[in-house]
Amino acid sequence: MVPIYIATKCIQKRKHRKKRINKKWQKRYGYYEINYMPHNEVITMDDGTILMTKRTFEKLKSNWIDIPLIKKEE
Repeated sequence: MVPIYIATKCIQKRKHRKKRINKKWQKRYGYYEINYMPHNEVITMDDGTILMTKRTFEKLKSNWIDIPLIKKEE
């Protein structure tokens, strides 16, 4: 199984300069979820992890064909 990470970043909707009030604003106003990668782009890392946006993941998932996994002989 290859780990897949969805490349999104959460940015607070409204910020306050005071930390105590900013924590309350986080709860009240929430976050935006922003893609920081272009759509339809997939990055594979050396350790086998895959980075992609949520839209790309959904597109690949809808076109997914179940391929039986080959077990390693020990």
